[in-house]
Amino acid sequence: MRLLVLCALLLSSLPARAERAFATNLNVEVPVTAAGAVLWIVSEGLKPKLAPADCRLCARNALDRAVQEGLMWQNVQPARRLSDALLFGLVPAFAGVSVAALGYAEGKPRSAGENTIVLGEAVVATAVITQLLKYTVARERPFLRTQRDSGELVTHGPDDNLSFFSGHTSITFALAVGAGSIASFREYKHAPWIWALGMPLAALSGYLRIAADRHYFTDVLTGALVGSAVGVLIPWLHRHYAHTDGPRVSASPPGMLTMTWLL
Repeated sequence: MRLLVLCALLLSSLPARAERAFATNLNVEVPVTAAGAVLWIVSEGLKPKLAPADCRLCARNALDRAVQEGLMWQNVQPARRLSDALLFGLVPAFAGVSVAALGYAEGKPRSAGENTIVLGEAVVATAVITQLLKYTVARERPFLRTQRDSGELVTHGPDDNLSFFSGHTSITFALAVGAGSIASFREYKHAPWIWALGMPLAALSGYLRIAADRHYFTDVLTGALVGSAVGVLIPWLHRHYAHTDGPRVSASPPGMLTMTWLL
């Protein structure tokens, strides 16, 4: 927490410089993003009813097996707790504080709000896409195979067949790449620092999901690719529509367009 406060103070003390405009309409984008977040939360709450009871993708390929055997920790609980701490604490705090502080550093409080909601759009869109694919693909979690192979009592739950793809990885990459993309598209001077600090945190999250025996390598790789793609696309659309003759802010909010396309 002290590190995050220090980062915020450092970024907020940066000298003001010109920033590139984003096309935003917060009156529309905030409700749309909130609706997407509610959709994801409801799907989590209804997981016992919505999640597939049987796996549709049950096989494990040679690559996933080799990575699982090489990276899985003997005691998986610390890896699970650390990955949760990254997803629900450190990575969103770092990304959110960074993009807001850089906006304030330019002497433009509105930019701080815009940056935050654009980042939120990327996270919510990634979460909904991830959830949809999890329920559709229905891949068996690796720890179930580990329990069977070791002769342990197999424990069952609503998460059993939601391995593909990794939500921890996709969301942390959406946060890290989204924050870096916002900083780069805005042409903030210290954008490289956002990338340099955010990407290792996201990669660590993916590694820990394999170490915790919650996901296979291909689950993590796909999550990283999807989160990164959305993390770039949504800020790019805001940047693109602000500097083209295409749709204007009042007529076609890019956040609304993006959320409609992705959700």
